[in-house]
Amino acid sequence: MPDRKEFDIVIIGAGVLGSAIAYELSLAFPGKIAVIEKEETAGKHTSSRNTGVIHRPFYLDPQKKRIFAESSQVSFGMWKSLAEKHGLPWMENGTLEIATREDDMKSVESYSKWAISNGMREEEFRIFDHQGLSQYEPLVQGYGAFLSVTDACVSFGAFTGKIMELAVASGIEFIAGYSVTDAVETPDGILMKASGPKGEVEVIAGFMVNCSGGDSLSIAHRMHLAKKYAVLHFRGDYWVVGDSYPGRMRHNIYTVPKHKKFPFLDPHFILRQDGRRELGPNAALVATPYDYSDQHDSGSLFLKLLERPTLPKLKLLTNSEFISLVRSEWKSSRSMDEMARRVREFIPGLETSYITGRGLSGVRNSLIDSSGFVPEAVLEQSDHSLHILNYNSPGATGAPAFALYAISTLKDSGKISLRSSAKLESSSWAREISSLF
Repeated sequence: MPDRKEFDIVIIGAGVLGSAIAYELSLAFPGKIAVIEKEETAGKHTSSRNTGVIHRPFYLDPQKKRIFAESSQVSFGMWKSLAEKHGLPWMENGTLEIATREDDMKSVESYSKWAISNGMREEEFRIFDHQGLSQYEPLVQGYGAFLSVTDACVSFGAFTGKIMELAVASGIEFIAGYSVTDAVETPDGILMKASGPKGEVEVIAGFMVNCSGGDSLSIAHRMHLAKKYAVLHFRGDYWVVGDSYPGRMRHNIYTVPKHKKFPFLDPHFILRQDGRRELGPNAALVATPYDYSDQHDSGSLFLKLLERPTLPKLKLLTNSEFISLVRSEWKSSRSMDEMARRVREFIPGLETSYITGRGLSGVRNSLIDSSGFVPEAVLEQSDHSLHILNYNSPGATGAPAFALYAISTLKDSGKISLRSSAKLESSSWAREISSLF
């Protein structure tokens, strides 16, 4: 007979968003709260397997990406405060986004308008033409660039761990080492079954928040929700630039995206907070949210593509541009020569010989429907549950404010009751949720 635990609110997933929601609820919600996490520690997967860059919202259209843009802007100060208070790594070295094609300068010009609309100050960014870029960053080439001065390099894994530590200290229960295998909605709440090396456990929740990253959609589907959506998993691989490379760029180097309707990240040059320099990522289509190996498992991927709903996937798989990009991305996943070639489009002197091996790999979980890739996060609700789907980049950047947004959504819809509205506003980051969104 499995153990049984009962809580008022249960959060599935101890990534950066789940941990932030848990912490904010621990300050504002009067009942019993738990977090269920398949790993033994918080932030083990996507929250630790990313670029580690806190992005300013200059590149986010304030109309089409409003929630992500506002979350990113508000969260910047929240993260900085957390880092200063707890001695966490914070390297404010900025990001230079290069126009590799003449047409990209239109995007660069749009960035300045979006930056102001999204709350950035004029002194936080600069625009370079070709000549100005050559003088400012001689190792980089392009038609021009946008410099976001205050982008910061951090360890989101360390941030996530600290937030979960604070949440536990505030009274939440952290149920580590258990995967949710089933979830059923009853008239009174959610009945979950979870299993792990220690056995099985039944968890009863008055309300459930599902923010389990790559597993979020499968849990929603088990509850007969979000049935029109499918998910594709794309692994992003990085390559390490060794000490033999003489270039000393001052900033992270990105490029204006070439394929904006697909979630393919053009390669960039990253300065990590621990001193490493890496190139990447690509976007290799893989079978699972945890497929970090560079080995191609075509059988598992084929079975993944057959999972229902199949129509959104069939539409993509008959799109010649998408198929061409998938093949190209796999090539730069397997070959450091190919990755170096792509990077030389904007850093001409970076030869393959400077690459010493593989770096970090992470998986992006992209929601699709019959119209193609879904551009924003999706909040799917039932009477006793909230499912946060498609919470992708800049998800880690905006997690603290997005957590407040999610909690506010539940409060306003009457799904949960907080001690008082002032409790959210006087949380550790002291923000008024009503003014954010």
